Amino acid sequence: MTKARDLADLLDANGDVKSTNLDNVPASDNASALTTGTLPNARLPANISDGGTEGTKVASGTTAQRGSTTGQWRYNSTTGYFEGKNATGFATLEPTPTVTSVDDGEVDSGAGGNQTIVVTGTNFSSGGTIAFVGSSAEFNATTTTYNSATQVTAVAPKSSFLNAQEPYKVKFTSASGKAGTSGSGIINVDNDPTWSTASGTVVTSAEGLAIPTTQLSATDPDGDAVTYAETTSALSGIGVSLSSSGALTGTLGSVGSDTTTSFTVRATANSKTTDRSFNIVTKNINADALLFDASNLHNPSPAITYSNSNASGVGLVDSSGNAISVNTAVTLTNIHGSSGKFVDGASLANYTYTGSYYGNGTNYTGIGHTIWALATSDPHTAAANHNWFGMHYGNNYSSYNDIWFTYDVGANPSFKLKRITAEATWRSGSSTYTVYGSNVLPNNGSNMNTKGGFSSANLYNLYTNNNPAATFDSGTFSNHAYYRYYVFRMQASGSFDWGWDKTKFYGDYY
Repeated sequence: MTKARDLADLLDANGDVKSTNLDNVPASDNASALTTGTLPNARLPANISDGGTEGTKVASGTTAQRGSTTGQWRYNSTTGYFEGKNATGFATLEPTPTVTSVDDGEVDSGAGGNQTIVVTGTNFSSGGTIAFVGSSAEFNATTTTYNSATQVTAVAPKSSFLNAQEPYKVKFTSASGKAGTSGSGIINVDNDPTWSTASGTVVTSAEGLAIPTTQLSATDPDGDAVTYAETTSALSGIGVSLSSSGALTGTLGSVGSDTTTSFTVRATANSKTTDRSFNIVTKNINADALLFDASNLHNPSPAITYSNSNASGVGLVDSSGNAISVNTAVTLTNIHGSSGKFVDGASLANYTYTGSYYGNGTNYTGIGHTIWALATSDPHTAAANHNWFGMHYGNNYSSYNDIWFTYDVGANPSFKLKRITAEATWRSGSSTYTVYGSNVLPNNGSNMNTKGGFSSANLYNLYTNNNPAATFDSGTFSNHAYYRYYVFRMQASGSFDWGWDKTKFYGDYY
């Protein structure tokens, strides 16, 4: 039956033999003989394998082994990617790289040298390049080292990162041109703050005094706000505090001798810091010292002349050319910004009115010598060549009844006047002696150098004496402090002859 069934398969409906050339049926292993249709269970060429679940094996070779026929598909063992030949070249089936993070997201562009940045992502390949993409410009890393498909290491000059371009995105571009960029800026420029205040001593003041508010200052190249903090713990021990804005304030504690306190302040901008060391010098006060004593100049013979002198008395001579100096002249650490003596202050012409009341009726052009007129003496007569600070009611002298001068010892003086002793000469009629102190210009800063132009605005009354005895002692001034300006004033009434001379100045200094 089997044979009959097989034969029946060869016959058509009419019983005729089908027109099939059995001799041309190829062997099952001769696929080349097949011209139409398919060959069940035929074996394919050796370079094609399409069985099982593992996949279809295609041609594999290096870049150098590429073919030239359009439509060829292969695996490139050099690049590690599948590729196909099109009309113009090879197109690569390469995945897009991604950049997810960096190990250091802050660059100090002003520090000099190079920045090494480890970049993490996916689909990295050998031969690729890292670029840093700013807001309007980008630049390539100097070197890009392939570590793995998920990590590369880039090196670039720190100075290439600009604050105006931050934050920077990071881009990886493969050797074939496939690129991927981080979704947002992941690198910022963050430079260390720079100190403006020089290191060293920033405050010198006396024990028990409130220091002048002193501002420490640093700037940040990135424009970030700068805050300040002490890294040591020295300031609280001397009564000083530092604010987060950099201001030093406080009152210095007592010391047994001049004491230098060192401390370190850290300036912080964003996450960057810079430290600097400073000093505060606390000066020990010498109390109730004799600051100036010109009593040896009393009634000199021959008379003193000021023609070759200056305010400090250097070059002070008598009329015969003999040098004259004071008995006592304490050296002060700060008078007009430098070391000097009490007489190194300066009388202010626009805040002084002496008319022609002293020195033989002559108001000497060297107004700085006014302090010497207050100190040198008059032999209690109205004769010529006597160097007193005073007034005489008569034809030979002007009869204005209010004279004064303002003495400027400079900013942040290192001494204060507390007491005076002197002579009140002539003493006819009545007179009032007054001493004022101030740390701002008197008369609200307006000139007061004419008759009747005196104003006590912005002045503290330290001492007043009505009709003083021939010799007088002020005792300790009220309101004594470290004043920059002192105003010495004499007012008289009636038929007056009054002088003020042979003065000694006492006070504290450091």
